[in-house]
Amino acid sequence: MSKIYFFLILLLTNLVFQPCYGQKKIDVTYIANAGFLIESGGKKVIIDALFKNGWNTYLVPTDSVVSKIVKQQTPFNNANLLLITHNHGDHFNDSMVVAYLNQSSDNILIAPPLVTNAILNNLNFNKNENQIVELDLINREKNDTTINGIRVRSFFIQHDTRPQIEQVGYLISINGFIVFHSGDYNGAEIVEFGKLQLQKEQIDLALLNFYGFWSTKEERQFTKEFIAPKQITLIHIPPAEIEIVKDSVKQINDFIDITIFENSMIKKSFIYESPK
Repeated sequence: MSKIYFFLILLLTNLVFQPCYGQKKIDVTYIANAGFLIESGGKKVIIDALFKNGWNTYLVPTDSVVSKIVKQQTPFNNANLLLITHNHGDHFNDSMVVAYLNQSSDNILIAPPLVTNAILNNLNFNKNENQIVELDLINREKNDTTINGIRVRSFFIQHDTRPQIEQVGYLISINGFIVFHSGDYNGAEIVEFGKLQLQKEQIDLALLNFYGFWSTKEERQFTKEFIAPKQITLIHIPPAEIEIVKDSVKQINDFIDITIFENSMIKKSFIYESPK
């Protein structure tokens, strides 16, 4: 009889844990505003996390968090790749980025020219140009770079309604998964996104500006048609509007799953089937 119980327990255990087989995860840690740490399979990338100007509206990283990023302390240890979408003060601070680059010659920055020029002109920068990947303004197709096994494709996309602002979006391929970060793009230019063909990239997680992409039927259709991510995280949400956004998201049916981070340094694991 004891053998029968043993085999029953074994069978039930296999049934319970079987869905976990063949799955991997992306860990996403919210830093502030549009800033995140993305990690999977021991690889890490930081995006839009070193800044100090919240315009009295947006969340900014604490001095303690900035210090951990710069000194590469847990959970930012071995995070040798930093991406910046554009040079606005709620996404980028040149002195903080210089401190990060000076911390280790292994640390690499990928950013548009207005950001990289600010770094190169900073008197405190060690002037190791090998640490900087400046995105090509002339070739506005996808720039394609691989750093430490993380593939980063970047492309210039419009910043809200102001095309003169130098901003890029990023497709980050990490441990077989694809993450898209929109920066401050608000989903207004259908022609622009139609050319990018992001819907063919099989994006696992899209970090999307909360000002577009989800709140109206038209925005949701745009996101499904031109990005088609498996899951969404909304970024750039003013803390004063978090509850309003959460309530609005709850009212949406038949759309992609949306995650909202409320506090800095909160981490969430996004589970996906193992990539082929």
